[in-house]
Amino acid sequence: MLLASHDRAFLDATVTSLVDLDPAPRPHATTADLVGDGTGTGIGVTRFSGTYSQYVLARLEARERWEYTWRDEQDQLKKLRAAVKNQHTVGHADWTPRSETRMAKKFYADRNAAVVSRRVNDARARLAALEEEQIRKPPRELFFRGLTAADGAAAHRLRASGPVLSVANAAVAGRLAPVSLTVGAGEKWLLTGANGAGKSTLLRLFTGQLHLTSGSVHTAPGLRVGMLGQDDTVAHADPTRTVAAVYRGLVGEDRANAVPLGTFGLLAGRDENRRLGELSVGQRRRLALAALLADPPHVLLLDEPTNHVSLVLATQLEAAIPEYPGTVVVASHDRWLRRTWNGRHLRLEAPAG
Repeated sequence: MLLASHDRAFLDATVTSLVDLDPAPRPHATTADLVGDGTGTGIGVTRFSGTYSQYVLARLEARERWEYTWRDEQDQLKKLRAAVKNQHTVGHADWTPRSETRMAKKFYADRNAAVVSRRVNDARARLAALEEEQIRKPPRELFFRGLTAADGAAAHRLRASGPVLSVANAAVAGRLAPVSLTVGAGEKWLLTGANGAGKSTLLRLFTGQLHLTSGSVHTAPGLRVGMLGQDDTVAHADPTRTVAAVYRGLVGEDRANAVPLGTFGLLAGRDENRRLGELSVGQRRRLALAALLADPPHVLLLDEPTNHVSLVLATQLEAAIPEYPGTVVVASHDRWLRRTWNGRHLRLEAPAG
C-alpha cells in the first residue's frame, strides 16, 4: 500500500464518523477533465451515487485496485525485461552435442538460434505491448495533516482566556445589519445566512480590513488573527513565480525553512515547482491555507473553507476544526457543515433595503 499508517488511521476515523452522520447524500459535484494533470488519469472519471460515506469507501477501494494493478504490471515488466536480456541460450550454456562433427555443431547452433530468436521476439513483443498500455503510476495521495501540523507546541501557545473577539451593534451600510457577538477563547463559531447577509463582512471587521458605519469591534490585545479569504488570497502574487517561491514570499525564508510547504499535505510535491498561474483555484486556496497555517494564529477565520476543494479535503478540514487549540470562526453556506456542526452558531440576516 502507498498509504502511510497515520493517513489510513485518519481516513478510517473520518469514514467512521461519516457512517454515523450520513443518512442522506451530500450534494454531488460536477466532474470535468483534469486539465492540469492531463486527461489520462489512469483510472478515468467515475460517477458515484448514494451517500458521501459510500463515496469515500468506494474511492478508497478504487485507489487500492489502481495500486495493486500498477504493482502487478511493474512486476510483469521487470520479468519481461529480464527475459529479453537473458534468454539468449537454450538448455545449459556449457552443453555440447555428443557428436563433434561440423554438421552436428551447425545443426544444434541453428536450432538454438531459432529458438532464442523466437523467445526473445515474443518477450520483446509482450514487453512493448505492456509498456504501451501500462497504467499511470498512482500519485501519492494528499492527506491533510491538520491545522497545527506546523507547530507541535500550538496546543499550549494558542490557548488564551476570556473574550478574544467582540462586536457591539456593529454595522456596515448595505453590507451588514447591526449585530452583537462575543467570541470566547477556544470557542468554535459558525456564521451562516443567505448570500449578502454579511458573513464575509463580519470576518473582515475582525481582521481590521473594513471600517464600521456604526457600533464597535474589539480584538483582545496580543492575539494574532489570521484569515483564509473566500476569494483567491494569492491573487496578487506574481503568476510566473513558482509555487515554492510564492510560499516563501508569503511566510518568509526562515519560516519556510522551518515549515516546508509539504508539511501540510495540501499540495503535491510535483506542484511546488510549477508556476502559480498554472494552479487551479482550489490549489491556490490550498497554498493560501498552508501559508496561513505555517504559523498558526490564535484566532483562525475561515471564509467558505470548503469552496473549490475536493470533498475529501473538505471533510478532513471540517474534522480538524474541533481539535484546533485556538479560536475558530467559520463563515459557510455548506449544508453538510451546518448539519454536522457541534460548536456555537450565529445566523446573520441580510441588511434592510
